[in-house]
Amino acid sequence: MLYSKEKLEKLQNRWLTTKGKKLIKVIKSSRCYLSPVLFRQKVQNFPGINDEEVRNGIDLRGATLMGFDFRIPVKEDDNGYIEDLAILSEIHFEGANLKHCNFQEGKIHDCYFEDADLTHADFKGATISNCYFQESDCSGLNINNAKIIDCNFTDATIKDMSASTAFIDQKSTFGSELKSEKEKNYHFAAIEYKQIKEMFRNSSLHTLGDYYHYKEMVAKRKDIEWYKPTRWLNYIFGDLLCKYGTSFINVLLASSITVFVCALLFTHHNSLVYQSQVITPSLSTSIYFSIVTFTTLGYGDYHAIGAMRYIAATEALIGAILMSLLTVIVARKLIRD
Repeated sequence: MLYSKEKLEKLQNRWLTTKGKKLIKVIKSSRCYLSPVLFRQKVQNFPGINDEEVRNGIDLRGATLMGFDFRIPVKEDDNGYIEDLAILSEIHFEGANLKHCNFQEGKIHDCYFEDADLTHADFKGATISNCYFQESDCSGLNINNAKIIDCNFTDATIKDMSASTAFIDQKSTFGSELKSEKEKNYHFAAIEYKQIKEMFRNSSLHTLGDYYHYKEMVAKRKDIEWYKPTRWLNYIFGDLLCKYGTSFINVLLASSITVFVCALLFTHHNSLVYQSQVITPSLSTSIYFSIVTFTTLGYGDYHAIGAMRYIAATEALIGAILMSLLTVIVARKLIRD
């Protein structure tokens, strides 16, 4: 749950009291957060512990647990093999200090990390499901080899997050805009969008990967000063034309507009030659000639004369470029890495 700044400060300050500091030591040594019943016994009469939103969970909101190792020894098979795992369920970490904490190989579900400081925390190899990271600081977070399932990272800071080998599902979200983009820090936004893109592509979610590729390229464009021509050329030929190689629909639309506009021009008086006779073509004939010219088929039954030759040549050049671009985009979508 997201809280106001004043509420978060109140939740954090309760752990800075003498009683709060003693409870932190007890919680770390006893690991009572693994059992709601035991936890309730340890923290009786502690401020905020009976708030409605944490009544059925573990209340570690605002706690200072920096560097704590949440893993416990777990017997994995009948041969006595023991592995250290972090097993966490329905724990409220809102506003908590979890810097450098160890959650490696964890089974973590239904936990709340909103506004938490997870700087350089280690979730390597963990399975994280139905967890909430809104507005948390995930700078330097390690989620390599982790499985991210139905998690929410909206407005989280994900600068320098290690996620090259993480797997993520389609229900997980980073919001419509990253926090860095909202703050107009487009350079870091582009880097973060690229990280997210790679996560989705590694998980074979190529449609979402394409979406974040588009967001990455938009952030790079916005990082260019608005008055520079390269920014506007990037917008026209990159974004409008093909959404940076992710949309063939835009290319088809541009092709259709080119064919139709040129066809209208070809209806000009005495613009074409047919069977050695100069003619003023009908609209249907002009569209036919425009399509043949655009696709560079060149049947030879019609050809332009006068100024129309330059329009036909220009259309043929545009057609060659757009047809090549269309082929690349379609092939890219059909033949994935």
